Amino acid sequence: MTSTASPNDDPLAVLADVAERLQRRLLPAVPPELPGLDIAFSYRSASAGVLSGGDFLDYYVRPPSGGLAFAIGDVAGKGVDAMATTFVTKFMLRAAVHGGQLSWPTRPGEALQELRNGLLEQPDFDPDNDRFVTVLFGQLTPRTGLLQLATAGHPTPFLVRAAGVERPLLMVEPAIGVELDAALEPYPTEILQLAEGDLIVVFTDGITELRDEEGHFFEGRMGAELADCHDRPPADVVAKLVDAGERFSARAPADDLAVLCIRLTGPVE
Repeated sequence: MTSTASPNDDPLAVLADVAERLQRRLLPAVPPELPGLDIAFSYRSASAGVLSGGDFLDYYVRPPSGGLAFAIGDVAGKGVDAMATTFVTKFMLRAAVHGGQLSWPTRPGEALQELRNGLLEQPDFDPDNDRFVTVLFGQLTPRTGLLQLATAGHPTPFLVRAAGVERPLLMVEPAIGVELDAALEPYPTEILQLAEGDLIVVFTDGITELRDEEGHFFEGRMGAELADCHDRPPADVVAKLVDAGERFSARAPADDLAVLCIRLTGPVE
């Protein structure tokens, strides 16, 4: 009896299929549609032929609250090792939020505390390894415009208001993995108030560290690029920022990039 081999019988083909499936699980999902919010993002892996890398975006909602929690993170390094740590980070945080370990609405500082304590139990995080992760976690209530933020070594976001662009002075704790002690207390959580039409723009250092021919970072230009963006759709804001960064950079981007923009569209009580 003669049998025809399936492509899945090829070990290399199987490995390639598994790798692609895992990468797709790391890609940002379509943003949730929530009354009072408009959400858009851009995501790009810097590695040729790789769908996802060390950056991740995620959203967390629990109907019927109408609130949104979101996270953006960046794992140090590139390649398979970074992608594996990104996978663990994203789904460990998702399990903490959705698995009953945290109350809802989620306090961002508590979410980062849970994530840090969980990650430090992983073999990637030990004194002989320089692996670290930066994460920003936010909670936004559309009904009131209340925005809560906590960050572990991650770049500070921009707020685009009718009066101008702001960059809040968040209390930034070190990236997860820089210090290997357990987090005994929740990370500091900052509380900000958004008005209708205001936007929050969060991102990874893949865009802030783009450089021009003189060595200037694009981070210094981002506020000016966002200056006329109040009341504009987030999709337009994200596209404008990414395009401006690419035109600013003297070299082709060499790092993963993620940009997330959220606009408060509904009335605030």
